Amino acid sequence: MEVGDQRVWREILRPIATEMRDRAPELAERTVARMRSEMPQLFADAQSVEENLVSAQAGIRQVAEIIELAGDPREFELPVSTLAIARAGVQRQIALANFMRFYRFAQDVVWQWMCARITASAPDATQQAAALQLATSWIFGYIDAALIRVEEAYEAEREAWLRGAAAARTEAIDDIVAERERDPQRASKRLRYDVNRHHVAVVAWVDTVPTDSDAQRLLAEAVADAARTMTAETTLIHPLGSLVIAGWLSRREAFPATAVDSDTPVFSAALPAGVRIAVGQPGQGLQGFRRSHIEASHARRVASLAGPRLGSLTRYRDVAVAALASADPEHAASFVGRVLGRLADDDEATYRVAMTLSVYLQENRSRARSAKRLTVHPNTVSYRVDQAESILGRSIDTDTLDLVVALALLPTLPGLVRGHPGAPGRRTVI
Repeated sequence: MEVGDQRVWREILRPIATEMRDRAPELAERTVARMRSEMPQLFADAQSVEENLVSAQAGIRQVAEIIELAGDPREFELPVSTLAIARAGVQRQIALANFMRFYRFAQDVVWQWMCARITASAPDATQQAAALQLATSWIFGYIDAALIRVEEAYEAEREAWLRGAAAARTEAIDDIVAERERDPQRASKRLRYDVNRHHVAVVAWVDTVPTDSDAQRLLAEAVADAARTMTAETTLIHPLGSLVIAGWLSRREAFPATAVDSDTPVFSAALPAGVRIAVGQPGQGLQGFRRSHIEASHARRVASLAGPRLGSLTRYRDVAVAALASADPEHAASFVGRVLGRLADDDEATYRVAMTLSVYLQENRSRARSAKRLTVHPNTVSYRVDQAESILGRSIDTDTLDLVVALALLPTLPGLVRGHPGAPGRRTVI
């Protein structure tokens, strides 16, 4: 680097690179937002958004650090989070071209931001031109090298995957879920797993990338713990992405009631911090294998919409109404707002009243049973039900079915509104 360039780097680019490192989360969000807008099919769930945000942040920080140190943009190792996405993309059959587009989007976002900062910081046109030239060499050099490394990692994983049983198992699972595979014996052979048994399907995931452990190993351990607690005899685990896996627990005989009863804690207390699990209903044979997985997937969708309020364990049987009624998120959010009115307000006191009313209606208006479920005094149940009627401005005997469905949907409302910001939904009480 020549003397003049060193001065430009020291006085203009290095401070900008430090700022870029600090603002990596913001720039990553811009990149992912653009990718989601242009290619929404690649972001099927919150986990895919989170893993791409983490990867984008890591890459942006890496570029910033290279500029801060005036390093060689071709000499670096890809972030672990980026490698994990590339490898998981092979199993999810995401085309390599999509990863290339993501890097180009990131390049455009970072370049536009840096150009604006250089223009604002350079004291004259000469230094501005020099700074732009240096920034171009670093950013474009990094992107070119990163694309080569991503392609290498992707192709290496793809070759190994195609040689192994994972590809055949993925294809078999896809065929079973889509009902293209209807022969139990052939399905068992393809899966190397006996489908002629009793099954409980689970989906396990984490909402954020673990900082001190591998997400896949953490999730696999959680499913294994669930299998032991539910007295399963065999387990099938199938990755759905770098932050989520599907699992099937099976027995020759039906699962005991204590393993599937929604009133029994089972394994939720033993789940590692950050891990969430959705559970389908028990089923038998090939159709039970399929149906339980679809139910677990719906339970996971509801849990993701509701956020932490549903806890770490979500059973399909507990959220079946919400799963059915939230298939159209915008319509569901509008329905809840119309039926509940102020009872859908976003504060804990109102939410507690609404959930008490929900339990009261589920328990056929029994104060004693409701109080037992909620671990409160029966008089507290009566008081909250009266509060709910006051907030609604009508008797709970009016449009009771609509009320029950809207209350079942209420925990999912934050996620429904996030997905459709223009939809009527919860109002924040100041």
